[in-house]
Amino acid sequence: MKYLVNPPQVGEIYRVEHDGQELYDARIIEHDGGCWATVKVEKILPSPHKDSYSTGQVFDLKLSNYALYEFVDV
Repeated sequence: MKYLVNPPQVGEIYRVEHDGQELYDARIIEHDGGCWATVKVEKILPSPHKDSYSTGQVFDLKLSNYALYEFVDV
């Protein structure tokens, strides 16, 4: 995985991390170039916060509060 340095692309799936803890993989549903994106949780990862999310959940995410990682072929 590679830290995302460009704006996220609609339709792509990214790993979402907060304070060094991987939380979930999410698909970008909507992003108009600002600091918010609408995401859909695709896969919940083991973490102390796993019960806060559910697969298929859709919500707005403030991008500056999270690190996004893109999946890359090795």
